[in-house]
Amino acid sequence: MSYLDPAYYLGVFLVFVRIGGLLMAAPFFGQPSVPVRLRVLIAVMMAYLLVGFTPAPLPESVFHPFGLMVAVGIEALTGVVLGLASQFIFWALQYAGDVLGFQMGLSLAEVFNPADGQSTNPMGRLFLMTFLLVFILLDGPHYLLYALIASFDVVPLGGAGLAAAGPLMLDWAGRLFATALRLAAPFMMTFFLVEAALGIFARVVPQADLFSLSLPLKLLLGLGLGYLFLQNLFPIIPGFIDQMYDDLLTLVEALAATGP
Repeated sequence: MSYLDPAYYLGVFLVFVRIGGLLMAAPFFGQPSVPVRLRVLIAVMMAYLLVGFTPAPLPESVFHPFGLMVAVGIEALTGVVLGLASQFIFWALQYAGDVLGFQMGLSLAEVFNPADGQSTNPMGRLFLMTFLLVFILLDGPHYLLYALIASFDVVPLGGAGLAAAGPLMLDWAGRLFATALRLAAPFMMTFFLVEAALGIFARVVPQADLFSLSLPLKLLLGLGLGYLFLQNLFPIIPGFIDQMYDDLLTLVEALAATGP
């Protein structure tokens, strides 16, 4: 394709839109701490690099104003769907940390996080940032880029079958809650037993100041559980990342198989 051909720059623009959607929703790239200007610069550079992976030629519809708007919307949603599909395991880890923080009494310590624009639980934030750090160390962002390149190789510009993403995303959302519950189950069961023991202690020793005793006990127990959780989490993180990559490839195949 000639560099003087308007279709070339139109293809670059559509590639830029898909990459921008991914960078907006994906882990690491989509962090609020990453400047928007940096994400735009990365998207522009990658668009010129990856435009050669797109099937040619472009559909005739994109050369008309309405068809171009539809293609831009499809490309933006394609990138966002790919980004959101890689976020499920992060949400599961944060949920487990939020449960632990709530059980150990840190719900009173929730503070406004200017990076996210919302209140966060300290333990949930700790688990999320720890997983994100290991995700970066294990080349997790590269897996996202590999899936993105694969999408350009098989999914035509403006031709993704977004309807196929719905059932897959619903299935993965259900798996998200199952994974989050399995991760948080040890905390829930442990603190349930602690609450039962404290209830029995309150019946045996009514004059004891149960409130003053329970707060430091739960805090100490929660910190110990958090340490054990993170210690045993590291060996299984590579499996989570591999599963995320497999899910992204499955999503790419579904988007390509149902496209026009």
